[in-house]
Amino acid sequence: MGVLLVGPPTDDTAASSPSPTTTATPRPSPSPSRTPEPLPSLEPSPEPDVLVGEDGRFTILLLGSDYRPSHPGNRTDVVMVVSIDPTSGQTAVVSIPRDTVRFPLPDGGVYGPKVNGLYQSLIAREGRAEAGAEMKRIVGSALGVEVDWYAVVGFEGVRQLVDAVGGVDVTLARAVDDPYYWVTSKQRGVYFPAGKNHLDGERALIFARTRKGDNDYERARRQQLLVAAAVAKVKAQGVAIVPELLRIGSQWVRTDLPLDKLIGIYEIADKADLATEQRTVFGPRRWADGVPGTASIVLKMGDIRKVIDDWMPPVPSPAPPPSPLPSPSG
Repeated sequence: MGVLLVGPPTDDTAASSPSPTTTATPRPSPSPSRTPEPLPSLEPSPEPDVLVGEDGRFTILLLGSDYRPSHPGNRTDVVMVVSIDPTSGQTAVVSIPRDTVRFPLPDGGVYGPKVNGLYQSLIAREGRAEAGAEMKRIVGSALGVEVDWYAVVGFEGVRQLVDAVGGVDVTLARAVDDPYYWVTSKQRGVYFPAGKNHLDGERALIFARTRKGDNDYERARRQQLLVAAAVAKVKAQGVAIVPELLRIGSQWVRTDLPLDKLIGIYEIADKADLATEQRTVFGPRRWADGVPGTASIVLKMGDIRKVIDDWMPPVPSPAPPPSPLPSPSG
């Protein structure tokens, strides 16, 4: 749940990637402040709950940025949608692989390059704040679901948020072995055994990034496991952990979630039924077709929309109370 907090990520550079619709001259976007804003009160808000959408669900777009000082930019190798029914706790998670091309746009066109460059392209064209809102609109329109919020987290944010909750636990059906991953400039190769793995912040980041031992689709599945593990750890620790996550998130995460609703966000996450969570990665061959001669894929949007309709349906409105019976006459 740490990735759902609020604030600017570390500084990044907007690259002049192609616009998803037209070619435009990038304009510089404002750099986020390095001074965190004062943290808000965590008292429950008396205002009506505004966290769920018109469909009654809490749905958030999670973007994992590959920014680091040696690699400026904002490619999002994580594009994940998490949706929770706050009444039943039914939870669904879907990931759009980074090598997806020709991603559908609301105007009927497509974004031709790989989808992991879409957010960076929107920053270059519209600025950082507008890019998040537009990314929500594009992904929601393509999948056919109402996306209420977005959050962008980079490498350092993952490290600090995971460490703040004392690490997370993931259980693997089979071992993950990547002999090519550079842990440091002198250490190469990572290994996660089958069974339970306890991950601190650094290991969690490696777990979310390693892919050469298998492929990008398995990496996306590991990223889903990591998010579920983080939610489970926050649930276990209780609401007392929220202020520390907020402190870290205010420096390392960019989102449009309202700061004064963090207790409500925690309460929704606490209801998430992770034991019966539905999740998938939209990879070939079930969900996508390969592009001959490349590693790219094109999504089968008709099939994807069917599973979205099944996994993320609108939440039925509660039935109105019965009308009182008329008083018996004289």
